[in-house]
Amino acid sequence: MPNHTPPGWPLDDPSAALHTFLTTLPGPPRLLGLGEPSHAIDAVPAWALRLLRPLVEEHGFRSVAVESDAVAGLRVNAHVTAGEGGVNDVLLTGFSHGFGARPAYRDLVTWLRNFNAPRQAADHVRFYGVDASTETMWASSPRTSLLALHAFLGAHLSELPADAATIEELCGEDTRWTNRAAAMDAAQSVGADDRARTLRWLADELLTLLEAERARLSAHPDALWHAHLHARTAQGLLRYHAVMADPTPRRVARMLTLRDAVMADHLVAVAERERPRGPTLILAHNQHLHRHLNHWRFGPEVLEWSPAGLRLTERLGDQYAVIATAVGEGEGLPPPLPGTVEGWLAAQSGAPRLYATRDLLRTMPDGLTRRADTAGNHAYSPLRPEHLGATDGLLVLPRAGFSP
Repeated sequence: MPNHTPPGWPLDDPSAALHTFLTTLPGPPRLLGLGEPSHAIDAVPAWALRLLRPLVEEHGFRSVAVESDAVAGLRVNAHVTAGEGGVNDVLLTGFSHGFGARPAYRDLVTWLRNFNAPRQAADHVRFYGVDASTETMWASSPRTSLLALHAFLGAHLSELPADAATIEELCGEDTRWTNRAAAMDAAQSVGADDRARTLRWLADELLTLLEAERARLSAHPDALWHAHLHARTAQGLLRYHAVMADPTPRRVARMLTLRDAVMADHLVAVAERERPRGPTLILAHNQHLHRHLNHWRFGPEVLEWSPAGLRLTERLGDQYAVIATAVGEGEGLPPPLPGTVEGWLAAQSGAPRLYATRDLLRTMPDGLTRRADTAGNHAYSPLRPEHLGATDGLLVLPRAGFSP
C-alpha cells in the first residue's frame, strides 16, 4: 500500500508549479481545463486568475473560456479587448449563472482589460463564454442567435429561406421559452410545437447556407466565426427545448447531454480559432471537464451523461488536459474525514498545492472514499477515488478561504 508523501508543487510560486506540471503532459495542450468542485466557492476562480497570469506571460496562452453563456460572453470580450462598455454593465449582462456577481470575475475582467489595453490586437487575451444559453431550470429563446445568423447571411447573400420578421414571429415572446415549469413538466414546454419545429428547420437551412457559401464568406473570418457560434447556439437551444418537450423518462439525462455537447462544440471552435495565437485556459465545473461518465441521482433515477471533457478528449486527444480542484473545508464544508479523498489530500499539506495526477495516484492509499459531509455546500461535488485517473492534475485547496 502506498504510504509516502505525494509529490507536488506548492503554489506560493504559481509560475514554477505550472511550469513543472506542464512538463508532465505528453505535449503542450491547446485547451487546459481548470475544474471547480462547486460554483459556490469563490477561492477557485480567484486561483484561476492567479494561474492565468503566468500561463499568459510565460506559456503563450491567449484566451480564457468560462462556463458561461457563449453569446453573452461576446460583450465581455468586447470590453476586455476594445474597452466597450463599463465593467459594471459587462458583469451584469456578459455572464450567466450569476457569475458576474462573484468578486473573482470582476478581478478577471479588470485584469484582462488592463493587460490588453496597451497591447496590439494580435497579443490580446480574449474572453469566451462556452456554455449553452441554459440555466438550471430553463433555457433561453433562440431569437438572438437566429437573428444574428440571419443578419450576417443577409449582408452577403441575396436569397434566404425567411426574413427577419418571420423569425421574430415564430419565436414570439421570450417568456414562452423560459418557463421554469417546463423543466419538470414536458407538457409545458414549447419545444415541440409547430413554431419550434419550423425554427429548427430554419436554423438547419441557415447553417446549410453558411457551409455552402463558406468560400465566399471566408473573406470575413471573424464575422464568419461568430456566425457559426450563433448557428451552434440556435441549434443547441432548439434541440434542448425539443428534449424538454419529450415526456420520456430519459429527458433530463438527454438535456444534460445536450448541454455538454454544445459546450464541447464551442470549445473545439475556440481551439481552432486560437490555434495560431496560443492555448486556452477553461474554467468550468469538474463535472464538465473530466473524462468519465457523469452520474447524478435525480429523485428515484440515476442519470448518466457524457461530459464535455470526454468529448474533447475524443476530438483533441492529448491536446486537451484538465486539472480538477478539491477543497477541504470552508464555505459550508466541515473539515473532511481522514478516510476521504479530500481528507487525505488536506492532510498532506496545509497550503494550496498542485499535483500531477499520475504521480499522486502512486502514493494514494487504498480504501479512500467519497466524502458525504457536503450538505452545507450542496453544490459541492466530492471527488471519487476511482475517477481521479480521468484527470491530468489536481489543485488542492485545504481551506476554501485561503487567499491567493
